Amino acid sequence: MVARAGEISHITGCTLRYTDRIPVVEGVSLPGSEEIGHLLSGRFHCSLDTAQNEIVLIRTKIPGTAGAVCSIHPRPGTPGWTLIFTMKTEGPARFVSSDSVLDWFDDARAGIHELFDLIVPEEIVQALR
Repeated sequence: MVARAGEISHITGCTLRYTDRIPVVEGVSLPGSEEIGHLLSGRFHCSLDTAQNEIVLIRTKIPGTAGAVCSIHPRPGTPGWTLIFTMKTEGPARFVSSDSVLDWFDDARAGIHELFDLIVPEEIVQALR
């Protein structure tokens, strides 16, 4: 789709969002938003938006990119732990080619995977394998 976008100057921004619904067994301790914020604060400049139950990454390792993580614990009608990861460009995006747009998506995907690895407890990761 990006390769066929035509004039790259028409791309004003990019967003990549992953939603993971992770099955968890009773008794497994899941990190809350404050704990996730603490885990991420060692590597990222972030803040906790309690109204949205979201950790906002003011800056990421990708220049001109912000992000967010929303954690929704299991509840009746919503089984499993839901994590919503978002990476998005800030301000008007400045891409020089369609390859640079694809590179941004590759970097954003890698950034989301890094966040997942920092947040999801190892016992859950092992159970998913």
